[in-house]
Amino acid sequence: MEYIILSPCVTAKTCELRMRGTIELKKAEQSLPPEADILALTEVFLSVAYKGKPFSLYQSGKIVVKDAESAEAKVLLKEMLALLDKKGCLVAKD
Repeated sequence: MEYIILSPCVTAKTCELRMRGTIELKKAEQSLPPEADILALTEVFLSVAYKGKPFSLYQSGKIVVKDAESAEAKVLLKEMLALLDKKGCLVAKD
């Protein structure tokens, strides 16, 4: 899956990953590991606490991690993307 990682707000310690595909949020909610704490689920986004960091997963294909330094955030975003991909939660766009 093709993606790009952005740091839209360095002072807020927020980093986001954008991909060409979309995320099946209901499937993601059911597929995340037990240590992932589901905070909220709507038709538009899934809010999760994972590895001590707040994540927002958007149906549009955006994943945001907050309260993480850039290097740590990039590792966490790639890990979340790989997890979602492995569980079949990503839908590729042509």
